[in-house]
Amino acid sequence: MMTYELMYIIPATSTEEEVGKLKDEVSALIVKHGTESLRDESFGKRKLAYPIRGIRYGYYVLVCFTAETSNVAALDEELRHDARVLRHMIVKALPGAEKATVTLPEYEIPEMGRRKKPGTNSDVPARTKKTEAEVEKAVEDTKIVTEEALAKKIDEILESDTEKL
Repeated sequence: MMTYELMYIIPATSTEEEVGKLKDEVSALIVKHGTESLRDESFGKRKLAYPIRGIRYGYYVLVCFTAETSNVAALDEELRHDARVLRHMIVKALPGAEKATVTLPEYEIPEMGRRKKPGTNSDVPARTKKTEAEVEKAVEDTKIVTEEALAKKIDEILESDTEKL
């Protein structure tokens, strides 16, 4: 027998009684499939990283259990068809997982999704407006190639290539 961890999310639209009842039903499912539950821990109501079926909050529950691989597949199938479970995931547990302390961090909006106010990031130097002299110097530094000069250069290159043959 292998040790597995099951994490599932119950919609926050459920009452505390419904959450408790569903937790008992999931525990009964684990026992029904010939497995032994080693740990059952609730993490409470938390904000989801993204809405699932229009729901933004859910109750997170972690269950650690031992089971045969075929029983895990059957349990996974039953949880997949239960509409009261938003998401679930079953993974092989690391040794000692039934005794390890687990903490879930609060969800934070990623940096790339936030809009920053101008001037708040000190790492990036502020853009300055160029003076007229700097603009003129930049224009002088860039070479403007006319069609005639380009055609002349192409002819020189082609002639040197034909001489090599």
